[in-house]
Amino acid sequence: MKNHIIFFSGGLSSFSVADYVKKNFPNDNILLYFTDTLWESMDLYRFINEASDKMELPLLTHSMGLTPVQLMFEQKVIFNSRIGNCSKYLKMKVAADYLKKGKRPNIEKWRNKQYLKHEDFTTEAILYFGIGFMESHRAAPIQKNWQPFKVEMPLINQLWFEHAPVLEEYSIRQPILYDYGFSHNNCNGRCVKAGMSHFKRLRSTMPEVFKELVEQEHYLKLYVSEYHYIKNLEVDGLTEDVKALWHEKLDDAYRDYFYGRAKRPKVYIPTDLFIQQYGFMKRKGSAYPLSQFSRDLSGHKGSTNEEDIFDLKHDEGGCGCFVDFSTPLFDESNNQIAINL
Repeated sequence: MKNHIIFFSGGLSSFSVADYVKKNFPNDNILLYFTDTLWESMDLYRFINEASDKMELPLLTHSMGLTPVQLMFEQKVIFNSRIGNCSKYLKMKVAADYLKKGKRPNIEKWRNKQYLKHEDFTTEAILYFGIGFMESHRAAPIQKNWQPFKVEMPLINQLWFEHAPVLEEYSIRQPILYDYGFSHNNCNGRCVKAGMSHFKRLRSTMPEVFKELVEQEHYLKLYVSEYHYIKNLEVDGLTEDVKALWHEKLDDAYRDYFYGRAKRPKVYIPTDLFIQQYGFMKRKGSAYPLSQFSRDLSGHKGSTNEEDIFDLKHDEGGCGCFVDFSTPLFDESNNQIAINL
């Protein structure tokens, strides 16, 4: 009996891959494996749980215990299209530590474990990814990342694949983000590696989610700017001990907000009034905050045609999780995560 582990993202492709594996290897040990960013749509959890129930396959959920926003707070950096530490740490590192080293993360949950046919489901396991023809460029990096495991991508050679019949077979409604027109079902549409077209869709389909993200980006900008200003400040008589005290006060002002224990950060008087601009997006080589993007979309510049000021034909998607995984990314010197749960 062989072991089959499906990286179950909550998307339609990984769902169809699970159906493929179940039908082709019905007598083998099959596991749905979900790495949770704790930042997902409630409908994603509905979908993966319903899939586990109706497909009669065990679902294992692992999580570091941090959201992408909390990870940015801990690492003192704002992620964007070039820096995707959320997928690298919250997904790739969690999965790699467990499957390659047997290291369990902070959060582990099982659903329908009774369908697991053998407790040892990792030895010589075949790993499955929901990568299709349009993402074939991701295949080689993923296969390299997961050596010595054998990696399979059943949808890779299919120019087009219909997920609807599979959903109908199990009487499962597709995730609501697809109904809204998003290209994936990750992070409740808030992928920080996305671009203008994606965030425009988020603003129009889920305005409250967009509004909260605008606020979080703003406070991250203030926090990260102040943190690095203090860190890099060089003044005669300014010791590292004093810097540490300033950083401690800064941390105290923002931590409860980013961990959802306060609606706003505490009042904090910065050591310098200059604020370094950071944002999830860039435009013309500079940070382009969501707040400015939203104002521009509202036409405050007097433009009557969005295409005059935006290139909305690109950046519709988001992160390509499990790509570009390399050991140096997880060196302890870069792992500044302090979990306070």
